[in-house]
Amino acid sequence: MKLLIVFTFIFGMSLSSTLTHAKTFSVMSYNVENLFDTKHDKGKNDYTYLPLAVKNASPEIQTYCNSLARRSWKNSCLYTDWNEEVLKIKIANAAKVIKAYNFKRGADVVVVQEVENKSVLTRLVNEGLRGKGYKYISLIEGPDSRGIDVGIISKYPIVEEKLHLVDLSGIGKNTRGILEVTIKVENEFVTIFGNHWPSQGNISETRLEAAKVLLENALNSISSLVIATGDFNTLDKDEPHGINTIIRPAFTDTYLLAKENGNKLHAGTHWWGGDWTAIDKMFVLKANSNKKLKLKSLKIIKKKFMLGEKKWTNRDTGEVTIYKNIPKRFDYKKREGYSDHLPLVMKFKI
Repeated sequence: MKLLIVFTFIFGMSLSSTLTHAKTFSVMSYNVENLFDTKHDKGKNDYTYLPLAVKNASPEIQTYCNSLARRSWKNSCLYTDWNEEVLKIKIANAAKVIKAYNFKRGADVVVVQEVENKSVLTRLVNEGLRGKGYKYISLIEGPDSRGIDVGIISKYPIVEEKLHLVDLSGIGKNTRGILEVTIKVENEFVTIFGNHWPSQGNISETRLEAAKVLLENALNSISSLVIATGDFNTLDKDEPHGINTIIRPAFTDTYLLAKENGNKLHAGTHWWGGDWTAIDKMFVLKANSNKKLKLKSLKIIKKKFMLGEKKWTNRDTGEVTIYKNIPKRFDYKKREGYSDHLPLVMKFKI
């Protein structure tokens, strides 16, 4: 009995100490690439990610798939068999990447992009990340035509959530909103903005509009730390350039600052057409960033299991190149792979 009492006391003190005197917390951003469930969401064009049996039995789905302009889109829509077995593997593999950080414990807060709905995000937590402490989940449905959204899972309490819509009237299709959550970390409030800006298939002005929405709402926050992270889909060639003209004057770009301070970072988080790009970013509002950053902790997670090789054909010349050590995308036929993005993670002082 005495041994039990001593053990309980020591354990209790250890846990209390961890909760009371923790000095850092970590935030990860990860585009999980098409984490869809196996059911149709009304009003969304999610037909590619349904079981083949459902597609074959639905004239409506067949008509929609055959209406798609590109042959690759049409074939994926018609023949992808996104069934329950595939989904379970996709969830397990996304969770494996998240757990690749911090000795399989994952970051304290994870911001994910390309998640269909709160139901499948909850499955990621309950099935893939069970026992890792992610008690709090946020995802607010937005207007994206495919149905993909930004979600946030947290080990700390989420006390408020909002979705800020990006109005692209006249310049683009409906896009993902910017998810704002406020989290209570110890005795401080931290606000995190989860972003998934319009893709490079849209004109630069669409990403400029997203930048305006982010800045306006970040400046309205009264939290002691304001972080903006996610997939910003912005390249150096963008003109106008939403990050250069709107975001960087008000935010600290942790990727650039970390490199300036000697942190050797991977070439990028996303690979396309022979080049790495750092389109996944983490910004901190300058008004409260100086004492909050742990720049040496900024990492792009690139474990060996996440990487593979790809044969790439140059559309202009026809030249074929095999690229190695690039993100290994999920292949539903082979039941393997992860995402076309690598996760970005950083610690912050509290």
